[in-house]
Amino acid sequence: MKNVNMKQLIYTGLLLAAAMVAACNKADEDYKDFAPGGENVYPGKATELTASPGKNRIMLQWLLATDPRIVTCRIYWNRGKDSMDVNVQRTHGVDTISAVLGNMTEGPYLFEVYTYNAQGNRSIKTEINGDVYGEFYESNLLNRTLKKAEIVNGKARLEWDEADPRSPGVRLTFTDAGGTPYSILAPSSENVTILDVLPETGTLEFKTLYLPAANAIDTFAAPAVKVNL
Repeated sequence: MKNVNMKQLIYTGLLLAAAMVAACNKADEDYKDFAPGGENVYPGKATELTASPGKNRIMLQWLLATDPRIVTCRIYWNRGKDSMDVNVQRTHGVDTISAVLGNMTEGPYLFEVYTYNAQGNRSIKTEINGDVYGEFYESNLLNRTLKKAEIVNGKARLEWDEADPRSPGVRLTFTDAGGTPYSILAPSSENVTILDVLPETGTLEFKTLYLPAANAIDTFAAPAVKVNL
């Protein structure tokens, strides 16, 4: 009985060993597919990549948490037709890397980020979708509805309709009787705005501000509208 159990244990052990060898061989094959010859050392990849939209520009940000040998990061877009290099000065901890891509055409993009070491070895890519906004987006923005504009007890009283959730507020501009210019932000949370200073001739302008995304790096605005109190 003991011999039978021993044979079963040996047989089971051989099966497990064979499975482990097969798994290791498969891992080696995958590595060789990625690194022919198995001789190259690949840098750690960029992590936690984010894209913050702007006006004909966009900011990409990522972390370098491992591999102190990284010296450069490269961003690709337009299916690899365009690229930008970012030099890296590593510290002893986790580094946050930022890059702003300017003069961008309005529209959606797919960005790919690679890291490089001094030997020119490249990491696995990290990618993210991002949007660039511009004239077309801004031309379709609407102003917050001004329900009532009047002078009450020597003060200007502006009553607003419900605000767009993308809007941080309305920018009011006017000049007082003494020629002093004013620029006041009426936040979206405010349904009634009171101005202690009256505009000259009772006329002011306003335009509604917009953020296309919560992490946008630029603020957009609807066309300015004149209001007579």
